[in-house]
Amino acid sequence: MENLPGAQSRFVVTVDDAGGLIQDLAQFHRVTEFFGSEGVPASFFVVPRGDGEWQLDREPQWLAALHQAEQQGHDCQLHGLDHHGPEFGPCPPFVYALSGQDPDERLKSDRAQFGKLWRRDLFAAKLRIAIAVFTDALGRRPQVFRSGALSQSAELYQALGDVRMRYVSNQVVDPRGWKYIVGQYDNPGDWDRGVPPVPYRLTESVISLPMASEYAWRLNAEKVEKHLALGLEDLGRVYAAGGVFILICHLQMVGAEEPYARDLLRRLFLAAREEHQVAFQTIGKLVADIESGVLPVIQPERAQESGRDRHGS
Repeated sequence: MENLPGAQSRFVVTVDDAGGLIQDLAQFHRVTEFFGSEGVPASFFVVPRGDGEWQLDREPQWLAALHQAEQQGHDCQLHGLDHHGPEFGPCPPFVYALSGQDPDERLKSDRAQFGKLWRRDLFAAKLRIAIAVFTDALGRRPQVFRSGALSQSAELYQALGDVRMRYVSNQVVDPRGWKYIVGQYDNPGDWDRGVPPVPYRLTESVISLPMASEYAWRLNAEKVEKHLALGLEDLGRVYAAGGVFILICHLQMVGAEEPYARDLLRRLFLAAREEHQVAFQTIGKLVADIESGVLPVIQPERAQESGRDRHGS
């Protein structure tokens, strides 16, 4: 399924929340069937723990489904530990805005409730558990980490170095996708100038694989065209900048009975093939290209911030 990139533009599809957060195997199979029909390999960011006793390495049906997906050319990576609350620091303001609350007030509340847990040693302990569960389930360590709800902090990136996780995909090139989700189509802003659309060194030991945006969340018939237009714009801009287009979408949306997310993605894939002659690849293959020296990693000015999150923690 995976075609190797030469001079072609790289297109990476990532799918969040499978496993501990979204335990619906029917949705998972619907998603893998969809990507299979499109000839597109997907990278599933898997949540290793869920409510109650749920744990990935003790779920034989999920283990079989994930192994089958990888045999079909898909890829699995690590999505937090249990995806409960702001696990690894504050969430970005555009994520907080999804709840309808004022982002500053939500941040203040989270700091009061969870701030004492936002420590490097506690993060490292959580990450070790998550990595162990993932490794027992898949038979290998994860290569790339993404936090639930994109929660992040300087302490998280220090902890990732402590547990030898070299790659993270938490940063967002174009936050407008989340603004669109809440209906903010007028003056939603633009790209984050501090996040280049290429792999870059976030800290001395951690490399960021930034995602473009989210286009397929909470769609209906009226929203599809606007969200698709944003995706097409981002696609062209990323490639014009010589970047890698990493798409984020979510299992519960792509795997829903309603076809809107799948319709948008199908049209985005078609345009990517016809207009940009893309090479679809997993995020694991992207890491392999970096490790082999095929794909360079830049060190922008933002790297000197040592992974400091948007709220200055």
